[in-house]
Amino acid sequence: MIQLGTILKVTDRTGIVLVQCIKVLGPAKTKIAYLGQVILVSVKWINTKKFKALKERKRKKFAKGTIHRALIIRTKVNFRRTEGVFIRFDTNDVVIVNKNIVPVSNRVYGPVIKELCMRLPSLGCICRFII
Repeated sequence: MIQLGTILKVTDRTGIVLVQCIKVLGPAKTKIAYLGQVILVSVKWINTKKFKALKERKRKKFAKGTIHRALIIRTKVNFRRTEGVFIRFDTNDVVIVNKNIVPVSNRVYGPVIKELCMRLPSLGCICRFII
């Protein structure tokens, strides 16, 4: 359950470390986002070592304070599969995506659930661990 003001960890190669949720995208009355939904985030903290390795145009794009779309890939709230198994992660993590819900970077760190990879094949090809 991600809502307005939640601090999230970014698990891709963009150089962004922490972001804050500023809007849940979807129907107008939606205030809570779950696993697999897209939200608007603002960049709060960047990794300077990774950030210096990026090209100049990417640095401007991912600077502190910029606004991006993000896809929720891990949450602390239980996710129930059809077999009745519950999956829960330790942190709330997102991946930066574009308007077509295609990840901006070419690597996702950590596990991703198989239901999300089946729904979004572009995410499934760049993640290493599928649960």
